[in-house]
Amino acid sequence: MTGKNTRALARLGLGGVVLAESMAAWSRWERRRSLFAAAAERARVERRRFVVVLPERESSITRALRVYEMGRHYPEVFHMRRIPVVSSAELERGRVDRIASDSAVVYAACVLEYVKDVRAAMDELLRMAGTVENIFVVTVQPWTLTATLHPHARWAGIADTHTVSMGPITALHRGFAAGLVLSLAAVSATSERGPDEAQGDDDDGAIDAHVDEDFK
Repeated sequence: MTGKNTRALARLGLGGVVLAESMAAWSRWERRRSLFAAAAERARVERRRFVVVLPERESSITRALRVYEMGRHYPEVFHMRRIPVVSSAELERGRVDRIASDSAVVYAACVLEYVKDVRAAMDELLRMAGTVENIFVVTVQPWTLTATLHPHARWAGIADTHTVSMGPITALHRGFAAGLVLSLAAVSATSERGPDEAQGDDDDGAIDAHVDEDFK
C-alpha cells in the first residue's frame, strides 16, 4: 500500500509540474502580448522608433506564437521590416550603431536570459531607449523549469515592465530541477505488481518445495 501511495503522489506531483509550467507559459505570452502593444503605442505617441529585440534562434512553435504576441504588427517585424529588429547576437557584440542613442522604444521579451554578458546587454538597451520608461521587458518566470533547464539559458530574473533583475543559473539550480523531475518520473513509471502475480510466485514456491520433497 505504501508503494502504491508513493506512486500516486509522484504522479500527482508530476502532473502538477506540467500544469504549473503550462499556466506559466500562458501567463508569459499574455504578458508579452500586452507589453508589446503598450510599447508600440508609446513609440507612436512619443514619435520614437519602435525596436524589437529577438533571440538569435527561435523554434517554429515560438515563431507561430509571435503572431498572437504581435498581432497586426507581425508582418511589419518579420516581412516588411518596418520595425527594426535587434538580435541577441548583436547585443553581445556591443553597441548597435544603427540605432541612435535615446531614440527608441525597446521591446525585449525572453532575450536577456540567453546572452553571455547580461549587464552589457541591459546597458545597450538603456542607451537606445534613453530612459527606463522606454524599455519594455518580459522574462521567463525564474521559478519555472523552462528558466532553469533551457539548454541555452544563462540567467534568470524578474521583470517589472521597465526594470529587470537577473542572476546567474548555476549547476546547482540545474541539478536540483533535473533531479526533481527525474525522481518524480522514475517513481511514477515504476510498475505495480498485482495480487495475481504475487499469488503466482507463491504457487511456484509451493511447486518447487513439492518437487524437492519427491526427490528425497
